[in-house]
Amino acid sequence: AMSSQEPAAGEDVVAGEEPEYEEKLDEQPRSILLGMMRQLKVGMDLSRITLPAFILEPRSFLEKCSDFMVHGQYLLRLSDTSDPLERMMAVLEWYMSSWHMKPPGVKKPYNPILGEVFHCKWEYGNPDLGTTYYVAEQVSHHPPISSFYFVNRKKNWYMTVSLRPKSKFLGNSAASIMEGEGYFHLLSHGEVYKITFPAYYVRGILIGVMRMEISGDVSISCERTGLSAELSFKNRGYFSGENNSVDGKIKLGSEIISKIQGRWDRVVTATDKRTKRVDVVFDIADIKKTFNPSLVLPEPQQYYFESRRVWSAVSQALRAQDIDLATEEKLRLEDGQRAGKKEREESGRVWSPRLFENMNPSDPKSLSWRFKHTRTDVYQGPGEDEGRWEADLIDLVSHGELAVGRELMARLNP
Repeated sequence: AMSSQEPAAGEDVVAGEEPEYEEKLDEQPRSILLGMMRQLKVGMDLSRITLPAFILEPRSFLEKCSDFMVHGQYLLRLSDTSDPLERMMAVLEWYMSSWHMKPPGVKKPYNPILGEVFHCKWEYGNPDLGTTYYVAEQVSHHPPISSFYFVNRKKNWYMTVSLRPKSKFLGNSAASIMEGEGYFHLLSHGEVYKITFPAYYVRGILIGVMRMEISGDVSISCERTGLSAELSFKNRGYFSGENNSVDGKIKLGSEIISKIQGRWDRVVTATDKRTKRVDVVFDIADIKKTFNPSLVLPEPQQYYFESRRVWSAVSQALRAQDIDLATEEKLRLEDGQRAGKKEREESGRVWSPRLFENMNPSDPKSLSWRFKHTRTDVYQGPGEDEGRWEADLIDLVSHGELAVGRELMARLNP
C-alpha cells in the first residue's frame, strides 16, 4: 500500500520551505553521508547499517514511542461515552495528537538493545482520572521488534503495540516503514480498536537539505461497532498537495459518514457528510496547552537495562556535540550486543524477553506479543488498589536484563 505514497525519484526538497522539518548539512557530515550512500543500493535494508551519530536524536525508540500518550487525556472520557461514534472520534483525536512531536530537523532515535526496557507514567492532577502507565521492551534484535504496553486501570483501557521498523534506501530518500499494529482495548465496552501507523521518510539527502516526512495509509477500526477511520498521510507532490497533510474518511461498515482533512501540524477537521457540520479533530494551538509530559524516574534510580541508563554515555556526548565520542560509545553498545549473541550461542542459551511473551512462539518474527501483567477484567472500583498495580508493574520491570556480553555488562552493571 506504500508504493503509491512514495515520492517520485529525483524530486527534491525546496530548502527553507518549512525550516522546522529540514536540516542543512555542513560539509563534513554531508560528505560522510554521501560516502555511505555510494555503498548502498536502492531498495537495500538499512537495519544492519551503522548510521552516523550526527543524525541521532538522543533517546531510544522505546522512549520515543511514549510520545503517543502526551495527549492521553482524549482517552480518559471513553469509558463514560455512550455514543460509539463519539468514542471513535475520541480515539481519532488522540491518534492525531502526537505526530507534531518531533525534534527539529531530521533526527532518528537509537535502535534499542535487545532486552532494553523503558517505562514511565502520566498523572492528570485528579485521582478519578487514574494514572496511565507505559512499559516497553526490545523483544527481538534480528528482526528488530519493540513491544509496548499502555494502561489506565481506572479508565478501563489498555493498549498493546508491537512494531518492526523496516528501513529502506530509495535513492534520494530513505524510508522507515512501521510494520505491526496497535490494539486498543476498551474494557468497559468490550471494544478493540485495531490501529496501524504511517511511515517516516527522509528526503533530499543528496542535495544536502534533508526533510522529514510522514507518509502512508493507516486505519483505526472497531469490529464490534463496525466503525472505522481510513486516513492518508501525504506531502507535496511534483504538481500539487501540501506537506504534512492528512485526509480520509470515517465509515460505518462501507458507508462514509464523515470526511477528514487538514494538516497534522496545524488543524484537522471532520465534516459530517449528511449535516455538513464541521468538527475540529486536532488544533495545534489547543494541543500545546494540554501537553502532559511523562514522569520518568531519575536516571540514578533506574536499572542498568533501562533506556536512559543504557544510552547515557551516547546521549551525554551528543548533547556536548562530541560526535566522535558519541560514535565510540554507540559502537561499544553495538559490539556488546554482538558479543552477547556470540556468548549465548557458545553456551547454548536462548534469549527470552522478560516483560512480554510471544503469542506465536513458533514464529521468531511474530508481531503478536502480550505484556505479562495484562489484566483484561474491568476496573474493580475502590476495592482495586492502583498503588498495588504500580508496585507489581515495577516488580516485573526489576527482572529485566540486557542481552550484552560479559565485558560490557561489567561496565554497565558493576
